[in-house]
Amino acid sequence: MKNFRFLSIPVVLLLILTSCQNTTDPNVTEETYNISINSGEVFEYPTGISGEEEGATIVRQPDNYEVSTIVRDSTTNWEAVYQYQPKAGFQGTQSVELKLSMGSDGASPSSKVTVVKLNITVD
Repeated sequence: MKNFRFLSIPVVLLLILTSCQNTTDPNVTEETYNISINSGEVFEYPTGISGEEEGATIVRQPDNYEVSTIVRDSTTNWEAVYQYQPKAGFQGTQSVELKLSMGSDGASPSSKVTVVKLNITVD
């Protein structure tokens, strides 16, 4: 029983210390935008991401969408552009989160990450 107590004290202290650490990464920034569109309209958010080693991903999809995608082709001049179109007849507010990664040289991870939250109100 003494051995169990002796071993459990360091484990509990380790859990407390690791859960209290600040996990904020200085290379990650967050941006929030509030947007209003009409029902049936296609909304486009240009990310500014166009380098070969840069990336844009959808972290959280909205609930009611007909189109929610990132397009990166000749129609966008190879810039990653987020496109959203609500389901037919939908009115309300949707949220989507995008992760934009920049500053990689291809061999190392991105040195700058931006999490973009778009609050889209559909009228």
